[in-house]
Amino acid sequence: MTELFEALTLMNITNPVLFYVLALSAVLTTAISKAGFGGAVAIGIPILLLVVTPRTALGITLPILLLIDVWVVFFSKNKIDFLLLLVMSVFGFFGHAVGWYFFDYISNDALIFFISGMSLLTAFLFFKRQLRPERLSSKKEERDEKHNLTRLWLRGGVWCTLSGIASFVSVSGGIPLQIFLLAFRLKRSVYLGSAGAFFFLLNLSKVPLYWDLDILSKETFLISLTLLPAIPFGVLLGRLIGRLLTDQQFYIFMHVILGLVGFQLLYGVLA
Repeated sequence: MTELFEALTLMNITNPVLFYVLALSAVLTTAISKAGFGGAVAIGIPILLLVVTPRTALGITLPILLLIDVWVVFFSKNKIDFLLLLVMSVFGFFGHAVGWYFFDYISNDALIFFISGMSLLTAFLFFKRQLRPERLSSKKEERDEKHNLTRLWLRGGVWCTLSGIASFVSVSGGIPLQIFLLAFRLKRSVYLGSAGAFFFLLNLSKVPLYWDLDILSKETFLISLTLLPAIPFGVLLGRLIGRLLTDQQFYIFMHVILGLVGFQLLYGVLA
C-alpha cells in the first residue's frame, strides 16, 4: 500500500479517489469497446487526461490494453483474416517506428485533424450509399477489394501506417483502422478478430519502445495492476452488447461512432 501511495505521488496524482473513479471508468469503457466493437470508441485516454499527463496515461493504459487484447484474441482466434492481418501489421509496425522516432516532435493536432476529417468523410459516404441502394455493384467491389493486392497494399500503406502512428502517440489507432477495414465488409466476428489481433501485436511492440521513452515505469505498472479487476466486466459486457446487433446494425453503428468520434476530435483540435 505504501508503494502505491508513493507511485501516485510520483505521478502527481493529488486526488486518488477522483483518479480511480475516472480510471476505472476508462478501463471499463475500453474493455467494452475492444471486446464488442473492435475498439471503435477510443475514449480511455481522454478520460485519463482529465487527471494525469499524457505520458502517464499512456504508461498506465498499455498493460491494461495488452490484457484486454489477449482476452479478445483468445475468443476470436479462429476468426482472423490473416491476409489483412499481414498487411495491417507490416504498416502498423512501420507507423510505430515513426511514432517512436518522432515522439517528441510529431504534431498530434495535425494528425488528429486529418484523421477526424477522413472519419467524417467516410461516415458521410457510407450513409449516402445506404440512401441509394441501387448501387449494388459498388458494394460488391468493396467486398472484393482485398483480392486486388495492389489496392490492398496501397490502402494498408496509408491507413495502417496512420493507425500505427496514432496508436503509438495517442492510442487512437482505431479510427484509421476502421477506415481501412470497413471497406471490405467483413463479417463482424472476422472484423473483431482481425482488429483484436492487430492491436495485440502493436501493443506488444510498444513495451520496449515505451520503456525507452520512459513512458513505462514501475510506478505506472503498479497503478495498472490496481485497475485490472474492471477488465473482465467490460469484456463480458462488450461481447453481450455485440451479440444484440445484426451485421447491418453493426456497420451502421460503427459508422455512426466513426462520425461522432471524428466530430469530437475535430472540435477538440479547433476549439
